[in-house]
Amino acid sequence: MRKTFNLLFVCLIALYGRIGYQIIHNTDLPQCQPEGSLSDVAEEVIAIPLETNKHCSLKKIRMIKRDREDLFLVSDRQLYHFNSSGKFLGQITTRRSETGQPVELADYAVDPVHDRLIVIGTGHEVYYYDYDGKLLFQSILPQDASWKTFGHIAYYDNHLWATIDLINSENEQAPTVEQWLYKFDLGFKEAGKRKLDVADLGRMEINHKTGPEIAVKDGHVYVQSPSLQPAHILNDTLYLIYSNQLDITEDYAQILPLQIGTRFLVSTHYDPTLPEHSYTFCYDQQETKAYNVQGGLEDNFYKTGKIPELQSIDLQSNTYCYCKSGKELAYSFPGRTNKDNPVLFIVKMKA
Repeated sequence: MRKTFNLLFVCLIALYGRIGYQIIHNTDLPQCQPEGSLSDVAEEVIAIPLETNKHCSLKKIRMIKRDREDLFLVSDRQLYHFNSSGKFLGQITTRRSETGQPVELADYAVDPVHDRLIVIGTGHEVYYYDYDGKLLFQSILPQDASWKTFGHIAYYDNHLWATIDLINSENEQAPTVEQWLYKFDLGFKEAGKRKLDVADLGRMEINHKTGPEIAVKDGHVYVQSPSLQPAHILNDTLYLIYSNQLDITEDYAQILPLQIGTRFLVSTHYDPTLPEHSYTFCYDQQETKAYNVQGGLEDNFYKTGKIPELQSIDLQSNTYCYCKSGKELAYSFPGRTNKDNPVLFIVKMKA
């Protein structure tokens, strides 16, 4: 019986691989361009020099989010507020009144309906701020013994969505870690959840970045995490397209290696310790053309060099951003020095 099962399993794998091979090789396969510039994919790039003063001296910035004319970003686990011209409006997270210690941010979400920022602290505490940095109230995340890691959080459709690693202890001798997508109301009362699985790419060995992030397509939430195998990314993309796996539904539960924009499918990974592993992949669905550029696309708008870290700034993956500072700004911003805050660039992708 066991031999029969093993033989059947091998046959299924072989058949599956053959189907995937035929999908890829019976298609007029576009070639990946190893070089690419920002103008190949971007319709417009807006530069926002962030104001520097004694209240905000920022170095590395990340987790950039916006609501209309308000920009929010994180530096050294602190949350800051700027307007769309780069004027500094204030620091959101400050010292906690009960301890005098600063709030250390793990992640946050922007609630544009109520003009609130929902901040998750490193100790699983939750802080609700208005856009002026006033603490409205605070609470604690729901306590679930099976939760191993509370991952990324996002606001969409009047709910909070979060990726969470759970420990499955059904087998006490060999507990496993599972990834789930949770849906909460704005007070973190559970409204739904679904177990996530790695997307079927028609091959066996799949490696993606940990800490998947939340995105939206056609009004439905999905999860994406960039591939750590850029040599496979074009074939993976075509396999997903031709096997109709990019049709996002209400209960979609695959972790995709791509962000799905209106026109472009994007996978970008940045590793400052291994720059040779950093890449930006863009697949143009309109032109059926692909770019897979080691080190990132070339900035031919402001001539700041390659863009190793292109970050999505909206859940629909049509607007991205990147930051530059110091000598990289010498051409377009010759007056800025290493002591100045970075310049934030907002990238509107071609429609």
